[in-house]
Amino acid sequence: MEESENQEQDLLDFSPVKDGAQAAAVSAATPSASPIAEASTLLQEGQYEKCRDRLTEIWLQAPYDRAVIELYCELLKEIGEVESAKRFANLVAKLKEPTPPYKHHQELFEVGYALVDLRQYKLAAMLLSELIKELPEDPLINYELGFSLMCLKQFGKAVTHFEKFKNARDDFDVVLNLCVCYTLLRNEEAAAHTLNSLKPLAESEEEKLEFSHRQTVLKRLSRLSHKKILNERDWFFILYGSILLRPGKSLPEGKLELKHVASTLVILKGLLSGLAVQEEGIEYYSLRSKPMASVFSELCELPVDSYRGPDRPDKCLLMMSWTTDILGPHQVFINNNEQRGLFALAISPTEPLPVIPDIIGYTANDILMPWEGREHSPRELEAQMKALLEKAQNLEADPDLLRETQDALDYYLDKLDLLVFANSPGFANRPEYTAELPALEKDPEK
Repeated sequence: MEESENQEQDLLDFSPVKDGAQAAAVSAATPSASPIAEASTLLQEGQYEKCRDRLTEIWLQAPYDRAVIELYCELLKEIGEVESAKRFANLVAKLKEPTPPYKHHQELFEVGYALVDLRQYKLAAMLLSELIKELPEDPLINYELGFSLMCLKQFGKAVTHFEKFKNARDDFDVVLNLCVCYTLLRNEEAAAHTLNSLKPLAESEEEKLEFSHRQTVLKRLSRLSHKKILNERDWFFILYGSILLRPGKSLPEGKLELKHVASTLVILKGLLSGLAVQEEGIEYYSLRSKPMASVFSELCELPVDSYRGPDRPDKCLLMMSWTTDILGPHQVFINNNEQRGLFALAISPTEPLPVIPDIIGYTANDILMPWEGREHSPRELEAQMKALLEKAQNLEADPDLLRETQDALDYYLDKLDLLVFANSPGFANRPEYTAELPALEKDPEK
């Protein structure tokens, strides 16, 4: 409302020029809304995500700002986070007391814990960093702060806090997180030492599987210890045993062009041929992936069909545009069945998933396929598929794509024993995608 009133004033002022004094007077008469007022307006309008982002900006500047915490509490109530809202309300009540705000240890911890649960790691790290000044040896505060920092990819800082918890008592999750951090820091000696400490703590079947997975991760890391700088492809191999077809290549924001899909399908076909993997069919689970799967099936001269269940007699490759396409039935894809491989055109670099595909084209925050965005008639969709097939066929002899394909084969052919794809004897299950990829280093020689 205030913005429209300002615009009206400008429209009614027909004077051709304002001098400095006049401009200052107008500015003083129409002050802009305060940041907290902006956040409040966003909340009232139901723009919850924007409200949260605005509150986060303000709160990061002042950890004990009661007005911000109170409005955040209202936001949590609106989105149904009742238990977290109660923790926030308790802290707001305490902040009204004359006691210094940093003395409300329990309430600050409860809010920090809630922020971790809400995956608001920047805010959690800020609040818990304040609390750790008061209670530097408290194991729980150190753990939650370490976890927040790990999620923010600040692995070196996270290690300090996990070690403090470990010094107080051994715990599987803490030692596991330490092992993860040391791995991502490429400290193989510390990671191996921590892994040895993890073994006797693994009691449940799930913990034993995680221990085994970490052993494999360290084997892969050791395989690449000769490399000074690790790239995206290296980390997908190390952490998950997955194939990344196009490291360093990025997709545009918005709708993809046919060339982005076609070129990747050409490289995928060349990779499968070079690895001597003979598929007998192509599958798709989501309808958004049907055009891509159909074109790839024609490119490889294979039959195509929709996913019809976990049991399939012939060997096939299930194709996805985006990894969340399989979130519903993901349980059936955790098992690394020899009869089915998983390919995704793209995967988010930051969003975890319960299972990771065997082969991935790109990392991207989100994608819109060329045939998405509006309803297409069957004739229009058929025309797009025909154009995609022609584009792919024309690119099969492209020298740049042939070079990319050969680079991929050169990279993976001596690592087949540690890849998940087409290796069910080595890996009975596909790993979870934890999206813990570290920030990539820059090669100083480039």
